[in-house]
Amino acid sequence: MQYDVIIIGGGPGGYSAAFEAAKYKMKTCIVEERELGGTCLNRGCIPTKTLVHTADLIREMKTVSSSGIQISDPVLDRAALNEKKEAVVGNLRDGLAKQVKAGKIDLAEGRGTIKDFHTVVVNGEELTAENIIIASGSVPSFPPVQGKDLPGVITSDDILKDIPAYDDMIIIGGGVIGCEIAGIYEAFGTKVTVIEALDHLLPSLDSELGRSLALVFKKRGIDVHCKSMVQKIEADGDRLTVTYTEKGAEKTVGGSCVLMAAGRKAFVDLFENEKPEMNRGRIVIDENGQTSIPHIYAVGDAAWGYPQLAHTASAMGVNVISHLAGEKPKRDLTCIPSGVYTSPEIGAAGITEKEAADRGIQAVSGKANTLANARSLISGSERGFVKITAEKETGILLGASLMCERATDLVQELAAGIAMKLTVEEMLKVIHGHPTYAEVIEAALEAVEKKLSA
Repeated sequence: MQYDVIIIGGGPGGYSAAFEAAKYKMKTCIVEERELGGTCLNRGCIPTKTLVHTADLIREMKTVSSSGIQISDPVLDRAALNEKKEAVVGNLRDGLAKQVKAGKIDLAEGRGTIKDFHTVVVNGEELTAENIIIASGSVPSFPPVQGKDLPGVITSDDILKDIPAYDDMIIIGGGVIGCEIAGIYEAFGTKVTVIEALDHLLPSLDSELGRSLALVFKKRGIDVHCKSMVQKIEADGDRLTVTYTEKGAEKTVGGSCVLMAAGRKAFVDLFENEKPEMNRGRIVIDENGQTSIPHIYAVGDAAWGYPQLAHTASAMGVNVISHLAGEKPKRDLTCIPSGVYTSPEIGAAGITEKEAADRGIQAVSGKANTLANARSLISGSERGFVKITAEKETGILLGASLMCERATDLVQELAAGIAMKLTVEEMLKVIHGHPTYAEVIEAALEAVEKKLSA
C-alpha cells in the first residue's frame, strides 16, 4: 500500500499529524502497537487527572466544615474509581477512532519498524510512503539502582492500571509524575515518602515552585527528601526497604511498594538499518521536524530538544504536516506552557529570571500571592502565588510561574502574552473580572510594572 504519510505512533503527536494530513487530503496511515491515544490517553495524562480529580474531592470534603457543611469522612471506592477512569479513557479513545474513520485514515495495528526512508514494516507487511513521521513516544525510565527489578517496584503504568491500595509508598523521583502521584495517594490515605536527587522538587521548573510544593507536602504528612541519592532497594518479606544518602549520612525507609518516577526515555527502537542522528537517546531534528535521514520526521517525546508533553507532540505533528504541505508552521513552539496537577496546581511558561540571566538578558520579576485574592480565600485555598518575569529594557514578557488554584488554566493567558511578545503595559490593558482567580495575574503584572519603572 502506498501512502503520502505513514505515522508510527497513535498518541497525541501521531493522531494530530494524521488529522492535519487528512485536511490536505493526504493518504495517511497510523501504525500503533497498542491502544489508539498513546501513553497520554491510556497510561498517562488522562487517567492521572481522573485520579487527581477524586483526590481533590476527598481533600475538599475533609475541609468542608469551614464552609458550613458537616459530613462524615469520605470513603474511597477503588472499584468505582477504576470504572470511572476506564470510562473516561474509553470514551475519549472511541472518539479518536471515529475521527480516524471520518478522516479516511488507515490504522495498522502492530509494531512498526523502518526499513528505509520510504518503507515501514508492520506484521511482516511492507507499507510505503513519500514521508514517514516518528511519533513513537516514550517509556518509563529506570535509574541504575540495585533491586529495581524486585517485586513491588513499580512504574506509573502499574499504578494507573488498577489503582492498587498501599499502606505506605516510596517514590523515587520528585518530578511531575512523582509529585502528582504523591498528592493522589496521600489523599487516598497512603503514607508517602518522596526521594529526589536534585536540590528541589520539580527540578525542571522555577526552584520556588518546587520548594513551595515541598512545604505543602510536608504539611500534609508527605515525607520529602531532596538532594538524596538512592543506593539500593531490598526486599524483606512483602516489604521493601530503600537505602539512600542524605547530607552525607546513609538512611533507610520502608514501604509496601517503590514507585520509580525518575522520568521517561524516548522509545526509538524502530530502525532495521540506517539510524538517524541521536542526542541522549532522542532523535535530532531540524526546524521542520526532519531527521538526518531524508523523508523521515520525528515529533513529541522521541524528538530531541522539546519538553515531553502531550500538547508539544500535538503542535509538532501539526507543524510537520504544514511543512509537507509547503506552508508555514501553524504552531509557535517557542513558548510551550506546562502544568503539574498537584494541589494546588502549578503552571509555567517561558523562562525564569535566572534563565534570562544565563542568556545575557537583564530581567525583573514581580510576584503576587493569593492571600489577598477573594476567590482563593472563599475556596480556602492553600499558599500560592503568581510570578511574572519581563525584560528590563523593553517590558516584554519572558516567563511566568504559577502555584495556585486553576494554575494549569491561568498559565495559558500568560503563555499567549509571551508567545506574542506583549509587554507588561499591554497585558495590563486587559480587565480581569472580580472576583476571579485570574485577578492575581493582574496583581503580579502590577508588581512587575513597579520594578520596571523603578
